[in-house]
Amino acid sequence: MAARLRPFPFPINVGTDICQISRIYNILSSPRRIRFVNRVLAPEEVVRHDSRLKWPAASLKGDGDSERPRSDGQTDLWHTAAFVAGRFAAKEAAIKAHSHRRLTFHDVVIERRAEVGQRLGSGPPVARIKAAGGHGDDDSALVSISHDGDYATAVCVAHLDCAGEFARCRSRTRRKLPWGKKRGTYTRGIGMVARLRRRQESADVERRVDEG
Repeated sequence: MAARLRPFPFPINVGTDICQISRIYNILSSPRRIRFVNRVLAPEEVVRHDSRLKWPAASLKGDGDSERPRSDGQTDLWHTAAFVAGRFAAKEAAIKAHSHRRLTFHDVVIERRAEVGQRLGSGPPVARIKAAGGHGDDDSALVSISHDGDYATAVCVAHLDCAGEFARCRSRTRRKLPWGKKRGTYTRGIGMVARLRRRQESADVERRVDEG
């Protein structure tokens, strides 16, 4: 008989994604490029990276032409495609890591953290997860983006705020359910949060014992 599998002790979700740069390059070389960029990047990201998203008209080519860049203009476009592919993969990874929410590309903003002693936006990337409905503080998630050859990959590590999610769920439930069902939902939700907290405290104790 297999040994009992203990549940993962921390409320953490992980998401990953991979994107082919040449596919993005072909899109950016076509008349669809503006619509595609505006669909993937949030308005504030488009403004922040405006200089990256400018490419010469000479870089345009037909759909389906997947040749690597030859001219300087096409080389610049390839760098832009690599950047957009990295952002695409990072946002997909963040959406997967936040499966408890129905996020869109515009709900996830990839920015750089400000490190101590460094200028704003000079640190490693982080995913800003916009608050639902624009109410409350935005959440942050750790993001790592890598490029290798024709591919961009990204990993996102997100913290599941059980108490916060339960509070939001309770607020929605109070508007939708009759009192009898509300009470049962509250009880189950409170019990779930309490169990998660006890599990995390137990894991902390075990770790301290092992380290001691």
